[in-house]
Amino acid sequence: METDAEDGTLRLTVLGGLVPGRAAGAEARRLAGIAGRRACLEVDLIDLAAACLPEPCHGVLPGAAPVPPAVRELRPWLAAADGFVVVAPAAPEPRAPGPLRRALAWCAEAFKARPVALHVRAGEGAPRALRALRADLAEAHALTVYETDCPDDALDQLIWWARALRAARAHTPYPF
Repeated sequence: METDAEDGTLRLTVLGGLVPGRAAGAEARRLAGIAGRRACLEVDLIDLAAACLPEPCHGVLPGAAPVPPAVRELRPWLAAADGFVVVAPAAPEPRAPGPLRRALAWCAEAFKARPVALHVRAGEGAPRALRALRADLAEAHALTVYETDCPDDALDQLIWWARALRAARAHTPYPF
């Protein structure tokens, strides 16, 4: 699961399955396929709903609660990523979908100083969904790249930021 920094290959993780009861979906698979055609990318597709992450214990400091097996299984996959693509529904909720919120709570370190491209299906709730995702990802110290209707443009931006941030983390570990 490690990225080969010598040859410039980046590991991209596409996160789908943000709606409980629905699989990662065709759109997440389509985007993973587009990304997989890039010679500089190794791509993982993770269905966060299928990961069955539990709700974090409210009021308990990170590290103070026992780590559930589902979290232990997911953390290495997320930590290996140089960047992420989040495929989310255009939900009218004022916050990110539950599976993503739980991943951010349990695996926050994996998102720090890493770029995230957001892909939300166009619709009435899309602007609100994007605002919620950006806010939750900012709290996790992730960098969201400009969302666009063209997956190739989003991947170009993601690749640039992933390389820049990986080099920065290698030179000076992210201290926050």
